[in-house]
Amino acid sequence: MIIETILGNLTEFQVEDIEIDRVWLDHDMLAKPHQKLKSEGGMELAVSLPHGEHLFWGAVLYKDETKIVVIYLVPEDVIEIRPNVYMERVRAAFNIENMHHPAYLYDDHILLPYDSIIEKMIQSMGLASSIQKKPLTGVRANHTHGHGHNHYHP
Repeated sequence: MIIETILGNLTEFQVEDIEIDRVWLDHDMLAKPHQKLKSEGGMELAVSLPHGEHLFWGAVLYKDETKIVVIYLVPEDVIEIRPNVYMERVRAAFNIENMHHPAYLYDDHILLPYDSIIEKMIQSMGLASSIQKKPLTGVRANHTHGHGHNHYHP
């Protein structure tokens, strides 16, 4: 089955008496607009999304009267940063973006896919952080692909 559009977010659908068939992805796979996937129930899907669209936790790929196919995220090794004050949040965000590393924002913390270099940078900044195993379900702060990002290079 070819999926060319996301039907919406799971929260927008009535799912009583409907089988939820999950497609488990990590954060890297969310950014790929063209890929082949397989659900827990064995449904094979070829995802081909329009330019600028991407998968996300809760994305509904297919629905009929008995089944709904939804994107879920696997728990990954992450760095959890809990900035104490606004300036710590700004410093963390600036330095993470400067290293072109993905960041996922939450109301009171930031999650990053684990990377030992990023971990050392966060520690050197004196930010409260810990290593956790969690799915990256927050709001992605940056979508850097290749060198197509928006900042000035003299």
